Amino acid sequence: MIGRVSSFGLGETMLRSSLAVQSKYATASTQQASGLTSTTYGGLGSKSSSLMSTETATAQLTTWSANTSVANDRVQSMVSAVGDMIDALTSFRSTLSAAKSSTSNDTLDDTGSDLLEDLTDLMNLKMDGRYLFAGSNTDTAPVDVSALTAPASPSTADTSYYTGDSEQSSVRVSSQQTISYGVSGNNTGFEKALRTANIVANITTSPLDTDSVNEAYDLATEALDALIAIQSTLGNTQARLETAVNRQEAALEQMDTIASNLKEVDTAKVAVQISQYKTQLEASYSALGNVGQLSLVKYL
Repeated sequence: MIGRVSSFGLGETMLRSSLAVQSKYATASTQQASGLTSTTYGGLGSKSSSLMSTETATAQLTTWSANTSVANDRVQSMVSAVGDMIDALTSFRSTLSAAKSSTSNDTLDDTGSDLLEDLTDLMNLKMDGRYLFAGSNTDTAPVDVSALTAPASPSTADTSYYTGDSEQSSVRVSSQQTISYGVSGNNTGFEKALRTANIVANITTSPLDTDSVNEAYDLATEALDALIAIQSTLGNTQARLETAVNRQEAALEQMDTIASNLKEVDTAKVAVQISQYKTQLEASYSALGNVGQLSLVKYL
């Protein structure tokens, strides 16, 4: 027992050193397994505040990106619906053009009724439980043509069919920019298209009311011009939203790179460190074993 007293201080010092290396070895092993500098903010030291700021910005940007993508999908659906309206009305105007030289057309009123039904269906476009042409009143179908009556001749604008409002939706795409989008079902292009169909749906066909045919034809031409303008405006908005989405995705990739640089480790470098720590530990354990065998008797 007396022979070991002289080795106590040396052994304690070597043990502390060994435990320090052991701690570093354990930390490096955890880093190698997780690929992270630390699994807690505290373990990142001065980098923790930067990582928290980056993660906060990423969360906000992710929300903006998701909302912008939804808005873009809605506008894309609206562009498609208006395109279908334009196609239907273009075909209908050709029918009216042919009817202008006729004295009778027993099915023209049915054609008008069919168009009225098709336009109503397109204007009551619904996506994810939301009516897109209803303004802010998104839970109610915006177009109810049962409210329309047979138009007088000449006709006047009639939006009694519309149950929504004129509010536009908007989406925040960045801290500095909000984009408004959409069109309401009482827009003049929609009203004229429906009125065209309503005139013909209530037309006298035998003999054919040529004054109503002429009015419907002219009104269809005006409606087409207005619908094309609506489609163009929606298309421009969609392009802006797509640009915003691309910009957001690029920013998210950049944020991800920044976060990775802050919290991830160089696994190759860590592997080298682990090897070094292992060598040091083996040497320490061997030295500690030798110190434990020291005795004054050997030197007496």
